[in-house]
Amino acid sequence: MIITIDGPAGAGKSTVSREVAKRLGFLYLDTGAMYRACALFMLQKGIPLDNEELISSHLKDLNIKFKNGRIFLNGEDVSDKIRTPEIDLAASDISRIPSVRKKLTSIQRSIGENSDLVAEGRDMGTVVFPNADLKLFLTASPEERAKRRKKELYKKGDIISLDIILHQIKKRDKADTERAIAPLKPAEDSITLDSSNLSAEEVVKEIIKFANSIDRRKR
Repeated sequence: MIITIDGPAGAGKSTVSREVAKRLGFLYLDTGAMYRACALFMLQKGIPLDNEELISSHLKDLNIKFKNGRIFLNGEDVSDKIRTPEIDLAASDISRIPSVRKKLTSIQRSIGENSDLVAEGRDMGTVVFPNADLKLFLTASPEERAKRRKKELYKKGDIISLDIILHQIKKRDKADTERAIAPLKPAEDSITLDSSNLSAEEVVKEIIKFANSIDRRKR
């Protein structure tokens, strides 16, 4: 079974997807982290994110792997380095490049070929796994997402004003929904869940309920 969970930045996809995968015994695929890692790689190389030709030429040197819930970039654990506002926006920029999407989509599909999977991202249900058994679109108001991101950053010792975070989220939403390739949008056959007034636990239970219903029908 493949479950896709798409949605905008800060909607709680990572927390929910990881927990759903854990409870169902599925593999958790954080595709957003893959784009973040790719963006970090290019920034470390000093490559401008608007230089598509140069970025494409360096993709052959990009190696991304998941292990024990952590993401490794060319052997280095970058799980914490990729969770910054700067990398958040950089990931949106780099995700517009066709060669980047082609490479990462290929990796994602290969992972899903032989695994029960919870795939989290922005185009999982529309592009990467269009035949997924269950598709969710998890969203929340920009204001609520900004509050959540502020708390997340505060726990890491990063003090950023709510107004700045809200501006970044709205900017990311605009970039993701308006990009020419694989724009952020719900799949036609997806179920939309607004988590603005729901706890992560409530969302997890809803998704597992849907998954169990589909599993019973397949039997």
